[in-house]
Amino acid sequence: MAKEVKTVGAKEALGAGVFGLGLLAMFLPSTVQKIADMGIGEVFAMLSGSLMTLSVFILIAGVVIMFAKFDD
Repeated sequence: MAKEVKTVGAKEALGAGVFGLGLLAMFLPSTVQKIADMGIGEVFAMLSGSLMTLSVFILIAGVVIMFAKFDD
């Protein structure tokens, strides 16, 4: 009874890439806060909240892609 070796395929790589984009989007608000501290305007608070919401959806998409079952 040989143990089957599992390799990482294109689907897992795509999921990891999407997850990485979510992490990048999550850390973007700290940069936005630095811009807001320069006194440019109040739009940056709304942009920061929107980016955090978007990053959560991107992270969920990455996890779903990695664990979804696709027909090969």
